[in-house]
Amino acid sequence: MDTLTTVYLIRHSKKIDNKLLDNSRNNEYYQTRREKIILSIEGEKKAEKLSKLKEFEDTDIIFSSNYARSLQTAKYLAERKNLVIHIDDRFNERKLGILQEDEKIHIKQYYDENIKNSEGESRKEVTKRMLEAFLEVVNNNRGKKIAIFTHDSSMTFLLMRWCKLEYIKEDKHKCLSFNNKIIIDRKYDAPEIFKLLVDDKNNVVDVKNIVLEAN
Repeated sequence: MDTLTTVYLIRHSKKIDNKLLDNSRNNEYYQTRREKIILSIEGEKKAEKLSKLKEFEDTDIIFSSNYARSLQTAKYLAERKNLVIHIDDRFNERKLGILQEDEKIHIKQYYDENIKNSEGESRKEVTKRMLEAFLEVVNNNRGKKIAIFTHDSSMTFLLMRWCKLEYIKEDKHKCLSFNNKIIIDRKYDAPEIFKLLVDDKNNVVDVKNIVLEAN
């Protein structure tokens, strides 16, 4: 019988509204600014609530991208379970790069794995690094429960290795299916949680969406 490994792919909690940030005197590189965006007050509360879900009671190990909002989401589970957060920049969000004339490239990338902006990443590039990190984590933690805190697009690109993208709308409303069963048909929440079961041959045998219920 296969030993199943449980992986939770978790999009970070709600970030601060960009309208509250004035970068007119901030000369820092735009990508660095993106990586430093923090959680909102509501996002902090949701991250703490996520850490108390019964699903995460037996979490063995935690991984996170190096973005501030991802680490801020992971910290609650880490402190609750007294676990180290293993930072791996391969779980970072897609780099959109310098926006060109085509402002809808962030949607078009879901259908064309090769297009990208200058200084940005293609879906193919993001999927490659995400899958490499995912398989490394699974192979090194066989049979355990693993929490990976990551981001919207990079997480979806990885899920598309096993799930079918039925469609995506301009507002990022996504419909994904696994084995001909719809697993999500809406815009992602923040946080958003997917539970994957992986067998000994690294086949993903089940994918479920776990909803963080509102109070």
